[in-house]
Parts: sequence; structure tokens; C-alpha cells
Amino acid sequence: MSDGSLIEFTERGVITVGKIQAGSVLDAVNVTQFGKEVVDHVLAHPELNLLLDFQSVEYLSSAVLTELLRINQACKDVGGGLRLCGLNKDIAKVFEITNLDRMFVIYGPVDDAVIRFARSLTIQAEEQAWSHVRKEP
Repeated sequence: MSDGSLIEFTERGVITVGKIQAGSVLDAVNVTQFGKEVVDHVLAHPELNLLLDFQSVEYLSSAVLTELLRINQACKDVGGGLRLCGLNKDIAKVFEITNLDRMFVIYGPVDDAVIRFARSLTIQAEEQAWSHVRKEP
């Protein structure tokens, strides 16, 4: 994070993990920077499957929810997907209250999340393959 980035991206197989760097990162001052960094990364990587890791985040402003919706749309636009993980119970409660837990797939710890996200992609690909087989005459 020495370069001023609010998020660190690492590749874990078919999943890109975006680790949010600090608990106070997502305050009103730098929400826009967070959203821009993530959207720019998504747009530069077509078909990106992004897992945002909130393990270090202690506070989440409501403005971040808007940024997450923009990030989710950017992922869809490039043919990828977005999942969230590592939310503490207070942040998870915000997602429940706003019903965003119905819009986003939310996993627990990052290691488990990577496995589950990758598995969901495998299942999705298998289902698509089967749907093409069934359509053939």
C-alpha cells in the first residue's frame, strides 16, 4: 500500500482477490478513490472474477454501497463476476438491512471464498455446456 492504493490485487487461479488494505479505508474521504481503483482494474481485465476481501475493514460508509453497485456493474459489463468476503458482523448487518445481501454473493473467510467462488464458476460453465447440448436437434 506504499503507493497510496487502497486495494491490493492478487491472482488466485481463476479468481482475483482484491484485499482492501485498512479498516479506515472506506470513509467518506476516499470512497471515490476506492471505487475508481477497482473499476479501473476491472475494465483493464476482461472476464475478471473479482473477490473483494473486507477482512481488514471495520467501517463502511453508505457511499461505499453505491461504489459496490458500480463495481458489480463493471464486472458484468466485462463478462466477469463479483463476490464479497470477510465481512465482520456489523458490516454484514448493513448488507442485510439494505437487502444488498440478496444482490451480492457474500462468503466468509477469503480462503474458503476463493474455493467456493471457483466452484460456482465451474458449475456455471457445466450448466451452460449442458444447455447447449439439450438445444441441439
